[in-house]
Formats: sequence, C-alpha cells, structure tokens
Amino acid sequence: MSLPDTLVLPTPADLVTYLRSHGWSANPPGPGGTLWLKGNARIGVPHDPDDVLIGSVLSRLARTERRDLKATADAVRHVRFDVTNLRAVNDYRIIDKIPLETATKLISSARTMLRATATTARWERAQIAGGYSRIGDEVIREAFMGHTERGSFIIPVLVPVPEPEQPNPERPTLYDDQAEPVVHNAPPEPFERRAVRTFAQSMQAVHDLIVEPGRMPNTDHIHELVYRGVSREFCTALVNVLDENAISEFETIVEWAPVMPAPDTMPRQVSISAQAVDLVRSVADRLRQQRTPSKHVFSGTIIQFRHENHDDPFGEITVSTMRRGRPSEVRVRLPLDTYREAWEWHNAGRAVLVEGLIRRSPGKPGTVDNPARFQPLDELMLPDSGQLPTSGP
Repeated sequence: MSLPDTLVLPTPADLVTYLRSHGWSANPPGPGGTLWLKGNARIGVPHDPDDVLIGSVLSRLARTERRDLKATADAVRHVRFDVTNLRAVNDYRIIDKIPLETATKLISSARTMLRATATTARWERAQIAGGYSRIGDEVIREAFMGHTERGSFIIPVLVPVPEPEQPNPERPTLYDDQAEPVVHNAPPEPFERRAVRTFAQSMQAVHDLIVEPGRMPNTDHIHELVYRGVSREFCTALVNVLDENAISEFETIVEWAPVMPAPDTMPRQVSISAQAVDLVRSVADRLRQQRTPSKHVFSGTIIQFRHENHDDPFGEITVSTMRRGRPSEVRVRLPLDTYREAWEWHNAGRAVLVEGLIRRSPGKPGTVDNPARFQPLDELMLPDSGQLPTSGP
C-alpha cells in the first residue's frame, strides 16, 4: 500500500504504546524490532524510526482494525493524548474557510474555556476572577492544537496524558472480574485527565441545565453547574463563540487517550446552539454573584476499596480528589450494597460525587462516615424530569 505524502507517521514508541494499550502482547525483542501478537494477527515494530517500515506497520494495523490508513495513523499518534475536537457549524456548512475574526475568537475562547476548567478541576468556584490555577495553566502550556479538518471548521486540542506505570501481571486490578477484595488500590486520575474530564462535564452541564430546559436555572441547578466545573469565565468564553454570526452551533467531541481507562459514561459529543447565547450570557452574570459551593461536596475517582471484616455491614472506599486546590484523598464509609455498586461504577470509569461532613484525624485522610449524597458524577442531571437527586443511594 503506497502512503499518501500528507500522512504524518507515528514514532516507534507511539506504536508500542498503542499496541500495548489495545491488548497486543510482545515477543522478546530481536536485533531489528519486536513482534507483537493479538489472536492470529502479527505485527513487527522496528526499533528505529524507518519511514518505510513504519508505513508498512501502519498498513498492516489498518487492515487488522478494518479502518482507513489516516484514521489509524492519527489514533496511533494521539495514543497519549486526550483529544477534544472543537467544531464550528454554520447553517450553510463551513467547508474550507471561516471568517478570520471568527476563527481567532474561536481559538481564543476555546483556550479560555479549557483554562477555566483546568482551574475548576482543582477547586470548584462560580467565578475565577483572575485566580487561575498555576498547575492548571501548566496543562494549557503543554497542550497542542492539531490541524483543522476539512468539512467544517474543526480544531483538535491535544492534552498529553502521562502513561501510567505498567501493572504487575500477578496483582489483580480494580478492573478484573473477580470476587470482592479485602483491600485493593488503583492509581489516582492524572490531573491532565481530570482537566479534560471537567471540560467535558462542563459542556454537558451547560447543555442539560441551561440549553435543553431553555430557561434560567434555579439556585440548586446553579450549584450543580459549579460542582461540574462550570464557572463564569467558562460561560463567558462560550458566549464569545456563540455570538459570532458565522457560527450557528458549537460542538465538542472528546476522544480519550487509550493509555489509561476512559470515562466511558462521560458523553463524548455535546452540541450547543447559538440560539442559547442570551441564556448562557445570563447564567454567566448569575455566576458572578454566586457563592462558593459547600466545602463538604467533592468529586473524584475511586482509588481504593477496603472491606477487611466480612461481618462488617459497611465497606470503605477512598476517593482521589482536589481539596482547596491540592491533591487529596478522602475515605467514604458505605453500606455494602452501595459499596458493591461503587465497584461497578469504578469498572465503568465513572467519577463520583460525595456530599457529607469530613471527619479529620491527625495523620490520616479525612473520612465521610455517613454521606448525604454519593453517586456517579455523570448522573447529576435528570433532563427528562428536570429534577436533581438530593441524597445518595
């Protein structure tokens, strides 16, 4: 198969990471490369960046995965990136050009939106007021913008995600199908992934609680927006995009880096019509006056399960979260039915939200003994009824 001149090839390291994260296993390396196997398929990956050999590997991989060469090359090159595709849509369909002013505003506003969620991923707040997170800004500095794609004005924003350490194959993980463990640990969610997840959450929250109902959210819904990571700055930047005459709809599509489990239940694609611009603007003004949410509401991923005494009707999980802008771990004591349900949520890659009084002991993580609310973060909104859950299971 001849390779197009415009095809951008991945590195051998990207190929190795991609194959490993997609279930391929490696034979012992030889002098020129390594043979990788998956079922009846075999692919040899060279050690050195030889374009001809890498092109041949890509062609074989594309045939194995039954997709075109460019899509395969892009997937391999982006294996370590969470990619958010920002798409500007117009009624007459943007094909190969867009007004320069609109493109400039779209890129600038997209950066502000991601910067805002990289801050609220550390500490939820209704208004940032210039107090952007230093660590969040480091994520922005490390991000890339890919080339726009023909067919509409699409800007891929690439956020690098650190590759986790390879697990010990003899040690079970939280993703294994096994009996309930006594004590088990998992690595915390990298902040880079948390920042992109917060961006996706914020877009979905704006859609579910502002755009879809078509009315000003009540106070409880405003709180839910903030819990999801929405801030005045995020809404103001979104207004700047929706207010452009050349844009009738703003859409985001997230492609999670395969190097770590994806939050499968998090919506990948969200579209917001420009007709909602005045409503989003009003919410931005409302967030300017909004107080900071309760310090006893937090969200994050589950990194530990503990149930050491089989006679104990309660189990304990540990949530990796951000408290006052710093990485933190909080233990949550749960009835066994909820504890086992939390296991299923974790296996599905779902972050959780917890509300409850945090009890502190010297030298130990804080503990929530009786959460008033405990549920997957992606279940905060019930668009059909317009109601929000007020207590945990």
